[in-house]
Amino acid sequence: MKKKRPPSLRLRLIAAFVFLGVALGPLVSGTMLWVSYTLEEEAVQAVVQERLQHLVSAPQRYVLREHPRHPGVYVLSSSELESLPDRLFSRPDGIHEFDLGHRAWIVGLASLGDGRRYAVLEDISSIERREWVSVFIVLGGAAFSGYVALWFGFYFSRRLLAPLTRLAGRLGQANDLSPELRLAEEGLDEEVLVLARALDEYRRRMSELLVREQEFSADASHELRTPLTVIRQAAELLAEDAALSQRSRRALVRIEHASARMTETIETLLMLAREPETTKEEFDVVEVAREALAHSEFFAEESKIALELLVLAHPLVRGSPAALSVIVANLVRNAIQHAQCHRITVRIETDRLCVEDDGIGMPLGKGGSNGGRGLVMVRRLCEREGWEFRLSCREPIGRGTKIEVVFTAP
Repeated sequence: MKKKRPPSLRLRLIAAFVFLGVALGPLVSGTMLWVSYTLEEEAVQAVVQERLQHLVSAPQRYVLREHPRHPGVYVLSSSELESLPDRLFSRPDGIHEFDLGHRAWIVGLASLGDGRRYAVLEDISSIERREWVSVFIVLGGAAFSGYVALWFGFYFSRRLLAPLTRLAGRLGQANDLSPELRLAEEGLDEEVLVLARALDEYRRRMSELLVREQEFSADASHELRTPLTVIRQAAELLAEDAALSQRSRRALVRIEHASARMTETIETLLMLAREPETTKEEFDVVEVAREALAHSEFFAEESKIALELLVLAHPLVRGSPAALSVIVANLVRNAIQHAQCHRITVRIETDRLCVEDDGIGMPLGKGGSNGGRGLVMVRRLCEREGWEFRLSCREPIGRGTKIEVVFTAP
């Protein structure tokens, strides 16, 4: 299952701006409005409570009206008593808020022992209407602030990430690990400067590691060439001895197999140790493949394996013909020694070279690759030349292996 890529840093910055604009801003303003209206209603309730207390203690100081439908109920209010709902006066003593459609009141009720009851009313319909208007204002403000936040998110995310983008561009232009090229420079933001210094240190360590690897590969290859030459010359002299037994000749064939394999490995290591050539020549893939197969025909005959070159096109490729020769020789020799096959076909098409066998195949490892050292070196050579290496096995396992070197990268 393909792992889902996380969203980009710029997208997350834009999302943060939009969240702040759409959610946090209206939330803060809505909370402040709610607190404001709540305090206003509490203030009205406190006024009603205070008036009710004064009314109970000194009713003669107020102009009261007896409710026409509730005898004994005296009301202190500027509203028309006939328009007030009867349920207002059926509440128990205390301070109450009463809502009826678009009207709302705060009523304070108190009863005396002589059967009289006092009521203080304040119409808070205007406060309730402002609350609803505020809700729509907050929603409209959320939409507008979201639009503004989105615009600012696009603008500031580009400005904020510009130093990182420039640093990534400079890093992409640095095709080598030369220590002279420094990513850390004056004028960078502090956080970006820390990242640039870490990248410089990483490039320095990788450069040293690459130099050590190249020096080791070159030294080891040169040291192995001399004894390998001696082995091959000795094998050639022994092959001329007519008195050798069949058992000795089979052993001699194994020696020649091993020396040829070692020669190819040394050539591959030397090629990988050298710096890539800046100027590449154009060559005929068919000619290079035919020459490489000529050196492997003897070993294929000794192993009783049919070696076939199938030419479907004559592609001209810019690159290193020596690299392609080493690749073909390694792939064919690897199939001869490990595939347990009867036929090896090297097929040349318009944009690729394919090596197929009908052997036992190989299980693909994690990521669709095989961990064999020979194939790893071939893969590195392909990457060095800008070619694509593809390995596939026919299902089920045991029906052969197919390896492609694609000259035109997708």
